[in-house]
Amino acid sequence: MINPLEALEEDDPSPFEGDSNDESEELQEAFGEMSRETLLAFVGALFFAHVGLLATSVGLLLVAFSGQWMPGGVIAVVGIAALALTGWIYRWYDEAK
Repeated sequence: MINPLEALEEDDPSPFEGDSNDESEELQEAFGEMSRETLLAFVGALFFAHVGLLATSVGLLLVAFSGQWMPGGVIAVVGIAALALTGWIYRWYDEAK
């Protein structure tokens, strides 16, 4: 049987241990320079966009394929509201900038 780990040498550095020019350090530096307002706007818009897309899709699928108008409609409206909130966060941040 072939051992895939046999080709690794003891002196090889771990792929998770990078040097000072590693991309993760660049990412940490970028987040360190980012203002708190920018980070909160990004995370909030990202969260509400995902929730909005999921809820709108599930709600419309419930209405279209199961005929469940009340729960599907409520879920779809919540999703549309979350997408509207995403747009509001974007406009608020764009004007604050």
